[in-house]
Amino acid sequence: MVFCTDCAQQQEDSQKFCRFCGERLPGATLIQQLRDEAANIKAQKTGQITQTQQANLATLKAIELARQQSPNGQS
Repeated sequence: MVFCTDCAQQQEDSQKFCRFCGERLPGATLIQQLRDEAANIKAQKTGQITQTQQANLATLKAIELARQQSPNGQS
C-alpha cells in the first residue's frame, strides 16, 4: 500500500492516480526503490544484512574465487 503525496489517502500499489484527489502517484519502480532503501536503513540500525546485500557479497566472493583459480590471477 502507498499513500497519496497530495491528500495522504491510502492507495493500492498498482494505481497510477489517487482515487480521492486525482494526483499522480509514484510509479512501481520508485515505490520498490523506496522500500529497498527503507529495508537497508532498518538493516543498518539492527546490524542485519539485507537479501540484496547477501546476494552482492556472494557475487563478490564468487568473483574473488574465480580470480584465485585463474592461471595468472586475472579473469
